[in-house]
Amino acid sequence: MKREFLVQNPRPDGYHLMLELYGCDPDKINSRKFLHNLIRNAVKVAGLTNLGSRFHQFEPHGVTGFTLLAQSHISLHTWPEFGYLVLDIFTCGDQRQADLLASHILKRLRPERINSQVVRKGFKYPREEQIPEQIAI
Repeated sequence: MKREFLVQNPRPDGYHLMLELYGCDPDKINSRKFLHNLIRNAVKVAGLTNLGSRFHQFEPHGVTGFTLLAQSHISLHTWPEFGYLVLDIFTCGDQRQADLLASHILKRLRPERINSQVVRKGFKYPREEQIPEQIAI
């Protein structure tokens, strides 16, 4: 990979899209190969830079996958026996690319129901410090 393609966002901000997908086709979300290809193609469609992926097939079922991006990362975890997939997309600053990537994935998985949450991160979005009690400082 040529170095000039690896341009880091100069601002410390980001867009974190967290999706829970219900009612997914168990065969699709239990296929490491299908999910790896789906993410790889979605990254290309969104114009993001794939720095590498690792996907693992569990027995008797389930897949966990992670793709490192020049712009941040994508992770997914599946429970095919429940038709359930959790997907996290984090991009440094560009909401449009994250949304395009998610749209590509959703069109192919066609879940019956979706829960989504967005968290804006970075210096432009300061929040009150909230540290869970169970985390010791």
